Amino acid sequence: MFERVARWGDGFLGAGLGPQWMDTAFRDVEPRWELAGREGRPRLVAQVNVALGPETVLAEARQEMGDYYAFTGRPEHMLAGLLTTPAAVRDAVTAFTGIGADEVMLYCWASDPDQIDRLADAVA
Repeated sequence: MFERVARWGDGFLGAGLGPQWMDTAFRDVEPRWELAGREGRPRLVAQVNVALGPETVLAEARQEMGDYYAFTGRPEHMLAGLLTTPAAVRDAVTAFTGIGADEVMLYCWASDPDQIDRLADAVA
C-alpha cells in the first residue's frame, strides 16, 4: 500500500489509528516517497473520529459510527476510538502534529451543527 501512496498519491491519510500507529505509517511512507523519486515530501493527514456535546449528541454519534462500521464485524473497536471530550480532541491534535501530521481532520459523527463551534473551541 505505501508503495502506491508514494508512487501515485499526494500523500497519506490515515484514519482511525492512534498516534503511535500513525507514526509508524507516516515513517513507512516517507522513505518510499524518496525511493519513488518524488520531490518534496508526502502530505501526511490524520483523521480522528470525534463528537462533542450533550449525551444525546454523543449517543447519535455512537449510533451513526456503529452502524457505519458494522460491516467490519468489530464496530466496538472503532467506537472505542471516538473522542468525546475537548481535552481528548486537543490531546489528539497535539499528538498528531507532534509526529508530523500536516493536517488533522476531525471527522464528526453527529449531525448537530453546534459541533463546529465546540470543536473550534476545543482546539483554539
